[in-house]
Amino acid sequence: MDSFGVCDRENVLNPSGSNSSAYGAPAVKILDPNIWIHLPDHILYHILSFLPFWSVLQLLGVSRNWRKYLKSNKFLVNWSKNSPLEVLFFMLADGWSLQPTAAYCPSLNKWLLVPLSGFSCNKEASHNFHLVTAAGGLLCMEEVEWPNRSLVVFNPLNKSYRKLPPMLDMRSPYIVGMTVNTDKSGYKILVAQDGQSLVSQHYDSISNSWKMNTIFYTKIAMLVGMASIKEFLFCLSFWPLGLIAYNNEEASWCDMQVKMPPSVTSPHLIHNNGELFLVGGLEKCCQLTSIKIWKVDLYLKECIEFEEMPDCLFSSFSETLHEEHFSCMGEAGVICFHGSLTLSMVVYDMNRNRWWWVPPCPMKSAQPYCLSNPRYSFFNSLGLAIKPCFIVNA
Repeated sequence: MDSFGVCDRENVLNPSGSNSSAYGAPAVKILDPNIWIHLPDHILYHILSFLPFWSVLQLLGVSRNWRKYLKSNKFLVNWSKNSPLEVLFFMLADGWSLQPTAAYCPSLNKWLLVPLSGFSCNKEASHNFHLVTAAGGLLCMEEVEWPNRSLVVFNPLNKSYRKLPPMLDMRSPYIVGMTVNTDKSGYKILVAQDGQSLVSQHYDSISNSWKMNTIFYTKIAMLVGMASIKEFLFCLSFWPLGLIAYNNEEASWCDMQVKMPPSVTSPHLIHNNGELFLVGGLEKCCQLTSIKIWKVDLYLKECIEFEEMPDCLFSSFSETLHEEHFSCMGEAGVICFHGSLTLSMVVYDMNRNRWWWVPPCPMKSAQPYCLSNPRYSFFNSLGLAIKPCFIVNA
């Protein structure tokens, strides 16, 4: 890799010609040019690997040398390990269109308009798709026109794109979730058919093929609320409410036998720092009385109360709900709560123990649609909380 020139290092101090960074972020303190310009390359490379996502986007426009290095595999691997984790909560104008799209960024506390321009360059873009799940910066979309109900995976950052081969024959299949391999080498998509027994299949991007899994001989009405921890994909099963897990390595299911809280409505699963959490509302006489978060103790087989939405927020938020239902999506300990039919949104950061209202969404659509599987909108926790990632390929 060529060294960055003096001109490149001067431009990076203020690449946009002002003291404000891209996307309306706070002003950046200008470094002493005498120090910055003469930094050894290996130190500079190490510093860059700790930059947040938005700073990297800005630096891509400094020069060809910077863009070449910042897009190199060497940098992206180090950056994915060292940079602070970013989370985006995506919204759509409706459930069956890819335009327009907006994303709320908690770290900036603002909405960003995010056109999926890379996907629109593909010949498939003339078809109608809706987004059904996401993981590791990848979006999984389903074609909604009969007879071709194909799946497409797309990374908006590196523009990689793949149309998946047809699923194996299955009665009324639906997508449970998606996971990205720990080493970013590939991903898996899990599809299920429930009933008297749970039948499922998974897609492996490395082999580019579908494979049937071991049948789980337990009656299950529906699977929702995926959360992935290491090689396990946890799901909530209905009815009654229970917790089951899918082992990605063994392609098999098991009942976790965790005692669930009574009278939980709109349940969802969230993972944070290798721990599993249950989010849901409590009802009394068919009236929503609170929204709580429980830590799921897989050793003790029980749910331990962790946090409750403050009364001042809950009273206002519950007034926006339709039939007492709400949805939530989360990643890396940041949880976004929203009504099923409204844009009222509340965010909780588990790592900082902070609650706040989300600013109004900029989209002018009458009913913007929170990205989740529309067939199970009241129960689905697969709302698209995205971790932007340059390195994972579709």
